[in-house]
Amino acid sequence: MLNTPREGRSESPAKLGHGTQMLTIIVPDVEAHYTKTKREGATIWEELHETIYGERQYGVTDVEGHRWLFSQHARDVNPESWGATVVSRK
Repeated sequence: MLNTPREGRSESPAKLGHGTQMLTIIVPDVEAHYTKTKREGATIWEELHETIYGERQYGVTDVEGHRWLFSQHARDVNPESWGATVVSRK
C-alpha cells in the first residue's frame, strides 16, 4: 500500500521532486489495461512499448508522484542478446 507520508516521515516523491522507488505490476492484458488507464486520464510518463528484454509495458505516475510500471511478458529473449551479464552460481 502506498499512501501520503505520515507527519515526521519522508516526503512523497511529488514533494521531493524525484522518485523514491518504482513498482512493476504484471497484468494479464497490458494493452487493455493501458487503454483503460489512458481513457481515465492517468499521467503516463512512459508510453506502451516493447522492451529489448521482451516485455510490453507502460508507466504512470500517481498523485503522490510514485511511479508504476504495468507489464506483460511478450516474448522470450536471450539475456545476452540485449547486453545482460549472466552469472553462473555454483
